[in-house]
Amino acid sequence: MQKNIAALLDKTLAAASLTGDKLADVFSKETHRFTITGLSRSGKSMLFTSLITMLKSRSEEGYACLPLLRYLPPSQVLDMRVEPLDGYKAFPHQENVAALAQGQWPSATEEAYGFKLVVRLKQTATFKKHLLPHTDVVFEFIDYPGEWITDIPMLSKTYAQWSDSTWAQLSSGPQQYYAETWRQVINQFDFEQPPTAANIHALVHAYRNYLIYAKREGISLLQPGSFLLDSSDFNWQEFGFTPLPSSITSDVSHPWYQAFNKHFCAFQNNWLTPLKQSIFKETDKQIILVDLFEGLNHSRQHLYQLKETLSHLADTFVYGQSNWFSRKVLKSEQIGKVAFVATKADLIPVSQRENLLNLLHQVSEGARAKFKDKPIEFEHFLVSAMQITDEGSSAQAIRYTDSNGRYVESSFEPIPATLKDMEEGAHFPVPSAQVPNDYKARILAGKGVDRLLQFLLGKGE
Repeated sequence: MQKNIAALLDKTLAAASLTGDKLADVFSKETHRFTITGLSRSGKSMLFTSLITMLKSRSEEGYACLPLLRYLPPSQVLDMRVEPLDGYKAFPHQENVAALAQGQWPSATEEAYGFKLVVRLKQTATFKKHLLPHTDVVFEFIDYPGEWITDIPMLSKTYAQWSDSTWAQLSSGPQQYYAETWRQVINQFDFEQPPTAANIHALVHAYRNYLIYAKREGISLLQPGSFLLDSSDFNWQEFGFTPLPSSITSDVSHPWYQAFNKHFCAFQNNWLTPLKQSIFKETDKQIILVDLFEGLNHSRQHLYQLKETLSHLADTFVYGQSNWFSRKVLKSEQIGKVAFVATKADLIPVSQRENLLNLLHQVSEGARAKFKDKPIEFEHFLVSAMQITDEGSSAQAIRYTDSNGRYVESSFEPIPATLKDMEEGAHFPVPSAQVPNDYKARILAGKGVDRLLQFLLGKGE
């Protein structure tokens, strides 16, 4: 009863100043907002492209590629359409499909994109159908660069704290192998010279070269990730900064500390704070994409670092079940459902996918620990946004089109079911599969997207 009263008050407050069609919209709409969170190369662009392709095929062509309407009975559906999302740049779906047609994978996400699926249902309740002929259920999807996600935790640190923690990262784990050139630059740099624009430029570019190299080698925890994006509105060329030796960050009077502290504060105030307020809010469902193959292809240390990164990222979002008070009075939305998704699951044989799911459970442990004592539903999923491989001649084999355009078969050793099962120095190469010619049919045959949507749309059953 209390829940029904709150729902009525919710709609009554919103309708107080409306009449006619606008009043009908308030009482006829139910909105769900999804945010797709994923680190760089986790497959966000391909998942978004596949999702829109599936939804358009279902709504415009009547292709039953998703059991999406289990919670929206097909007999009641009047209309189903994909529309732009207000305040967000339209996702480049057509451009990505054109790239696939040319045999190229979609470009990485470098901006915030959004779209919405609007499903119009016939009203069935006896009382309501006399007042309103339909109900619109709106599903809003938001995508943004993974580099933004890794930067948001920097809001909770001072420049000195960030610098010291970054050096700790650079001195351990897989980063230590890729930061050698950067450390040499710092060791040879003369900090007695003043922090002129030219000197700062030289240091920032050397650090950015490390970021580029480490990203290419599969490192996930890189800050500031925004320095890697050409589309970023933050001018890192003018206000760039790097970690500095503790002998400098401990001396607040040092000219280099003062210069980089000023730039760091500008990064927080002029870039991260507005970004968090505009993008990382008002969402009630979250999809966290994880590319386990990036770690498997490099080393066990990479997987442990991925686990650490996901744990840090969980601090970026507000988790818990939203209610009328939090939405209307506190003006805040909380994430009540979280889906951990291992992408590109068809790059290994079906026989190995249980091990992949076990790895996903372990890598997400730190993030899930942040949900303790909170009423949050979460599940783990294996998803293929496009079914680019076929079954091989044995349970350990798959067939696919390689980078030379040949249809080949590869056999695989079992992948580890746990992190400790992966031997130090071992790595598990994954196939470099080409975009298939029948890419649209393979998008519509993608695996796991339907089950993922069922969970996010479900009523907790």
